[in-house]
Amino acid sequence: MTSSHSASSQALFFVIVGGAAALTHFIILWLLVSQFAVTPAWANVWAFLVAFVVSFLGHFYVTFRPQHAQTASKNTLLTSLLKWFASSVAGFAINQGLFVLGLHVLGERYYLLVWFIVTALVTLMSFTLGKLWAFKS
Repeated sequence: MTSSHSASSQALFFVIVGGAAALTHFIILWLLVSQFAVTPAWANVWAFLVAFVVSFLGHFYVTFRPQHAQTASKNTLLTSLLKWFASSVAGFAINQGLFVLGLHVLGERYYLLVWFIVTALVTLMSFTLGKLWAFKS
């Protein structure tokens, strides 16, 4: 195994870290729409970027940490960052496409419902890309 966690604890940590990132995303999305009058589609982009930082740091140092996380090289960190960003952008592209489609079908007033549905659909893909590619050492 390439990580210091078992597969079941990786899944648990993925849910915890992913939940923290999703909560961050949700709060930023809601704040930008409700307090700053940003359109839901643009607010989703900004919220993704903030949540990405939470997600990467949590997954790198907790969920998929290398055997010797304290001695992980800067190269390992940078490689994982670039791979996770690519994975996250792919997931976000699907997320944003479905989000905008949902907004179009249901209307912008249902942006929170649409966000919850779309986020649930993209989560499994993100875990698979993280485990098998982005954080694989």
